[in-house]
Amino acid sequence: MDTSFTVSTPRLSTFLCLYLHLHTLARAAMDSCYDEEGVPSRCMPKFENIAFNRTAMVSRVCGSPPEDYCMQTGSTRSCHYCDASDPELHHNASLLTDFHRNDEPTWWQSPSMYYGIQYPNSVSVTLHLGKSFEITYIRLQFYTSRPESFAIYRRTEEDGPWLPYQYYSGSCRKTYRKETKGYIRPGDDERTALCTDEFSDISPLTGGNVAFSTLEGRPSAYNFDQSLVLQEWVTATDLLISLDRLNTFGDEFFKDAKVLRSYFYAISDFSVGGRCKCNGHASECVEGEQGGLVCVCQHHTVGADCQRCHPFYQDRPWARATGDSANECLRCNCSGRSEECVFDLEQYRSTGSGGRCVNCRDNTDGPHCERCLEYHTRKVPEEPCVPCNCNINGSVSLQCDVEGRCLCRVGVTGEKCDTCQAGFHSLGPGGCRPCECDPRGSVDYCSSLDGRCYCKPNVEGQSCNRCKPGFFNLQQENLAGCQPCFCFGHSRACSSSDRYAAVSITSDFIEGIEQTHLVLKLCSSHNCPICASLLEKFLGHQVNSYGQLLSITFTSEAPELLPDHVTLILQGSGITLLAELSSEPGLSHDPGLTPRRSFIVRFFLLLRFLDSSDTSQLAGVTLTSASIASHPNSPPALWVESCSCPRGLAGQFCERCTQGFTREDSSRGLLSACVPCNCHHHGPCHPETGACECSDFTSGTTCEHCLDGYYGNALIGTPADCQPCPCPDRSSCAQIAQTGQVVCTNCPAGQTGTRCQMCEDGYYGDPLGTSGMVQPCVRCSCNGNVDFNSVGVCDHITGRCLRCLGHTEGDHCQRCQQGFYGDALNQTAGQKCKPCGCSSAGTSGHVNECHPQTGNCHCLSHVTGRDCSHCEVGFFNLQPGMGCERCKCNPIGSLSSVCHPTTGECVCRAGVEGRLCDICRASFFGFSLRGCEACNCDPVGSVSMQCHSNGTCKCRQGFVGYKCDQCELNYFHNRATHQCDECPVCYGLVKKQVSYVRLLSLTTPLQFIEVCRCSLMHSSLMVSMDTKYVAGGKESRGVGVCAGEKNELGEDVPDGTACLDKGIPGRLAAKPVQTTDPRSLQVMLRVSVLIS
Repeated sequence: MDTSFTVSTPRLSTFLCLYLHLHTLARAAMDSCYDEEGVPSRCMPKFENIAFNRTAMVSRVCGSPPEDYCMQTGSTRSCHYCDASDPELHHNASLLTDFHRNDEPTWWQSPSMYYGIQYPNSVSVTLHLGKSFEITYIRLQFYTSRPESFAIYRRTEEDGPWLPYQYYSGSCRKTYRKETKGYIRPGDDERTALCTDEFSDISPLTGGNVAFSTLEGRPSAYNFDQSLVLQEWVTATDLLISLDRLNTFGDEFFKDAKVLRSYFYAISDFSVGGRCKCNGHASECVEGEQGGLVCVCQHHTVGADCQRCHPFYQDRPWARATGDSANECLRCNCSGRSEECVFDLEQYRSTGSGGRCVNCRDNTDGPHCERCLEYHTRKVPEEPCVPCNCNINGSVSLQCDVEGRCLCRVGVTGEKCDTCQAGFHSLGPGGCRPCECDPRGSVDYCSSLDGRCYCKPNVEGQSCNRCKPGFFNLQQENLAGCQPCFCFGHSRACSSSDRYAAVSITSDFIEGIEQTHLVLKLCSSHNCPICASLLEKFLGHQVNSYGQLLSITFTSEAPELLPDHVTLILQGSGITLLAELSSEPGLSHDPGLTPRRSFIVRFFLLLRFLDSSDTSQLAGVTLTSASIASHPNSPPALWVESCSCPRGLAGQFCERCTQGFTREDSSRGLLSACVPCNCHHHGPCHPETGACECSDFTSGTTCEHCLDGYYGNALIGTPADCQPCPCPDRSSCAQIAQTGQVVCTNCPAGQTGTRCQMCEDGYYGDPLGTSGMVQPCVRCSCNGNVDFNSVGVCDHITGRCLRCLGHTEGDHCQRCQQGFYGDALNQTAGQKCKPCGCSSAGTSGHVNECHPQTGNCHCLSHVTGRDCSHCEVGFFNLQPGMGCERCKCNPIGSLSSVCHPTTGECVCRAGVEGRLCDICRASFFGFSLRGCEACNCDPVGSVSMQCHSNGTCKCRQGFVGYKCDQCELNYFHNRATHQCDECPVCYGLVKKQVSYVRLLSLTTPLQFIEVCRCSLMHSSLMVSMDTKYVAGGKESRGVGVCAGEKNELGEDVPDGTACLDKGIPGRLAAKPVQTTDPRSLQVMLRVSVLIS
């Protein structure tokens, strides 16, 4: 940027001359806002190029990315390279406002048209000033040709709208819709931006200038100090240059790259002439605490632009300083009682002083704190104001005078009107109200606070205008206000009677005294007691004198003879009272008159006066009393009471009992209370003794119960309390209180019920005939089988027994219940009916069905017993629904056909066993009618103690014989072991050969067989039907077979034959020969070898 302010146009030169002429007078005082005499004057910061060294902001810059560009130099183009990141090759925005010389220019450059820079795409250059400035001119020097169209904008506040300053265009209407070379006439809006084509030609190709003067063409420019519009017009905080259309030769149409790269925006210098805006109240701008520029304000102004007055300098409106006046802010006049004020336009217009003070101290008020606040005062202006504190209710006004005194309402007093005057009370919104105390019952004035009157002892009420309960006759002369009700002590509610007039009972003792009743003991310091009496008219019930005066006057020849005091004796109603009376004070003696002395007493107890025979002459006795008024104008006797009597009392003074009441204590006479007659309203009572005359079928001292034969509650007190008893023969009854039911209490024997209407438990009949004929109640007949102490044993009408005991039943409990048997009529039996107890297993019917007398149950087949609980003889195994099974004892093995009734076991013969006695016992054989025989096998030689059916035993090795009690051939008896031990080996070989020979002999068919019945050879075989045989002492086995059976080998044998086992060594084999005797078979064998 060139540091000189070279003006390139005549128009700009003319404007600068005008601007300098307008500020010539201010130049001398440019650095001071006050002249040599200290008088304020206009001051302004220095005029400068405010764009210098301020970095402008651009929307586009060449070299990002690096690019080539060409300069238009007429017929030739010189091309160069731009790189934004290279300090030597860049053309950034900082070069717009930097320092440079004309021979070494620097410039900012935009991208070329090659990169789309052309209308409608714009490039903007923005300059942020940091605060308000007053702009004089804006100058742009282009490094290339000037744009065809560009505009200058401003704004007056940060983030505010951009306002147009000036348009430059060769196509104003087309580009900006503005007329070309417009101008502003006087009266037009001088803030209108104009459009001109003056600087829109393409020449010169470099170094073209554009200078914009803010006030050029503005009609009010010569009157700038008075033109608020132009003052605002030249004000800007930001400037914006919008480059909208490039100037070209038209050759861009061919899209040649070099041609397109030769068209771009380039500005070598951007300068702005102006001043920091301080409105003539500062000579310099400095950097403020927040970092921005601020004016160093003078003339008591504040603000970034000195645009307002200091808070306490508001006496006239803020104004911009002019050449004629500094328009400094003036200090507010607050009389030294405030440091705060505000500008009040209306006050300024009317008084010329616009500073209105606020928050005045010392209770002052006014635009200048010059007066006291309302309702405050002070004696001299130098003193602080103090509150009047006038009572809002008692004052005519809350404003007091200079002495602080308030103007009071009627009835109010005090400096602050806060107290009621005597006779007034209750200070309120209307002031104080007059006291409303009744002078008869009050003492002094009322309370000034609440108007409460100070009542006499027996008076009450807000106004002391009524007697307290129990008192009457409110009188002003009565120190207590009201006199107590007498009413013979029965009531505390009474009032003055309007039927009586005042009278006086007097006696001067001139007339003869026939009878005296009042005794006066006259005493003095010189005389002994003297007694006097009064006349008949002073005696009796002096109830009308209650509360009135009795005056007794004595006379004497000398004052010293008069009594000092008098003892008055009153007797009556059994009570005696003494009254010590002193003479009335203040009664001076007139020497010309007879000496007198009076004694006065007021009666508050009414008694009969005492009769006495002692007499004495008195000067006079007067008793104030009353009688029925005979004339309307008679003076009323308001001390005569009319009592409101409680229940049971009547009369003007509650002196008598009403009907139905009597004296509670007859000895006290009229003073005794009346209580209700305690006759329960069943008759009157004597008013004195209280004795009842009972009626309504009641009796008793107080008619408290009903007569016999009547029922009810005589205590209720109605004529229908007692009613006739609804019972036979008018017998007695009672009424249940809870339910009201009437119950006869003395029924005839056997009858019961609330009306004796039914028979009691144990009786039956219809005593009242409610179900037919009348039947007297008789004892129920239940054959002794009920408990007559229990309830409901029989039907009260029919006599049918309902609670039979001992398992009996029937209308008269005459039989046993089902399931029981016996004699229900037997009165001697301990248990008349016993349970059937039939066995469920042996009974054919229900277990509870048996004969009612014998108890025998219905048994199943072959079941016996009363309860069918066991089998008949010869039967066993009782089963439910089936009965008993017949015993199956074996007729041969059992002793009898009878078996055990449960298990079925039979009684066996000797040696027989089994449940049916059908087998021999172990170690027995030969089952027959004689039983079984014992086997008796030798325990040493036998394998088992059980023998065969023929009685032969099964031997161990080496033993032979029927009972296995012998040793076998070639065995011998060992005495040590009692065993049969085998002979040596040689005997075995002999035995083997013998056996072989035998076998050969025996296998020869029928060769040596001979039948013989009676004898056997040495070697013989006896074969019997049990198939056991012995040959030579050795056991062999054969089978005897009857006709049509098989032998042991399973072979069919013809009838009448028998066979033996086939021979084996040591055994015999033979075919039997049929004999004529079927029970035995004898076979004799002849062998050639002897077997010993």
